[in-house]
Amino acid sequence: MNQKWTRAICTVLTSALVFTGPAVEGTTFSGYINSGLEKVYAKTQKQKDAEKKKSQAEQDLKDKKNEINGLKDQQQTTADDIKNKSAKLDEILAAQKKLQSDITSKQAEIEQNQKDLAAAQEKQQEQYDAMKKRIQFMYENSAEDNIWTAIIEAKGITDMLNRIEYVSDVYDSDRALMDSYQAAVEQVKEIGTKLDNDMNELTAMQDDYEKQQADVEAAIVALENQKEQYASQIAQAQQQAENYQNIITAQGKIIQEQEAAAAAAAAAAARANSSSSSSSYDGGGAGKGGSIASDYAAGGGKNPSASTGVSGSDVVSYAMQFKGNPYVWGGNSLTNGVDCSGFVHEVYAHFGISTPRYSQAFKSVGQAVSFDNIQPGDVVVYPGHVAIYAGGGVIVEAQSTKAGITANRSVQCHTILAIRRLV
Repeated sequence: MNQKWTRAICTVLTSALVFTGPAVEGTTFSGYINSGLEKVYAKTQKQKDAEKKKSQAEQDLKDKKNEINGLKDQQQTTADDIKNKSAKLDEILAAQKKLQSDITSKQAEIEQNQKDLAAAQEKQQEQYDAMKKRIQFMYENSAEDNIWTAIIEAKGITDMLNRIEYVSDVYDSDRALMDSYQAAVEQVKEIGTKLDNDMNELTAMQDDYEKQQADVEAAIVALENQKEQYASQIAQAQQQAENYQNIITAQGKIIQEQEAAAAAAAAAAARANSSSSSSSYDGGGAGKGGSIASDYAAGGGKNPSASTGVSGSDVVSYAMQFKGNPYVWGGNSLTNGVDCSGFVHEVYAHFGISTPRYSQAFKSVGQAVSFDNIQPGDVVVYPGHVAIYAGGGVIVEAQSTKAGITANRSVQCHTILAIRRLV
């Protein structure tokens, strides 16, 4: 805020009001001139509405970002579940592959067993047929092996017994062969039964694996759908977040335009009033030199630690580059012209630190500093003016249209309303 505006107010208000500084509320001037002049630098309804909308959009954006983070966490959890289910599916498919190999081998064993059984049964039948022929020959034909012939033609009891024993031996031999073939058939049948049981178990396992596979595949499909839903929800939330950001940007632009308009109006008022005054004025600010607001007086113990990675000396070094450049009402160029609040605003913006665009709003940014703890880079707020402490008891500032940007005035050139540390 330029000193001429303050001087114009001072010509109307009492000297007591001057020494205590213009009435400042919140972030803009709201002083009234009782003689009938209009309010200068007061917030317009449009600015208030924009600030309200911007604040609401900022809260909505914060909430939406939290929602997006939550959705991304859920999406990642779902992706992990899909990965685990896929691994389980791979295990099932590998087990099915081995099971199919076992089933193929078991089927081959069953087929071989069926062949063995057929061969054993055929051999048994052959022996049975041969035995029947021998029995028929011995008991029905008149051969010497006939049992009756053996009895009738025997030369004695011993000969008869020998003949009967021979016939009996033949029968026993046939019976033993038949029993062995029968046992072989039964053994092959038992093996076949066991193979059938094994095959039943394998096919039951195959059915179980197929069911597990179907269940896991269905779960993966459901998880993939859920993952896609999260992706859609995230995209929608991101679009909403972008909309909120656009609102913040648009409302911020409105606020800046309103502030610039207020600054221009204040500048016009100051120029109009300063042209009617002939007394001299040494630059930005007002109030009795050497005075310090009680909250910032020496001994207050306020000395906050650094809150950023930027040093105050770096801020001062950067600000010093622009000494001698012009002072322009409402200007925003450190090279082509800037006013007091614009100077501080642009210097700190170079370091990525956001600040207000009008002087008295600086009383509420950063952290409070007691006068005896003031350091280079701290912001000093005066009635209607703001500057940067350069060290050595002086300030660097956009002083006035006559002086431009300077670094030669005492930090106590006017009443100090606040000292704030932003780095």
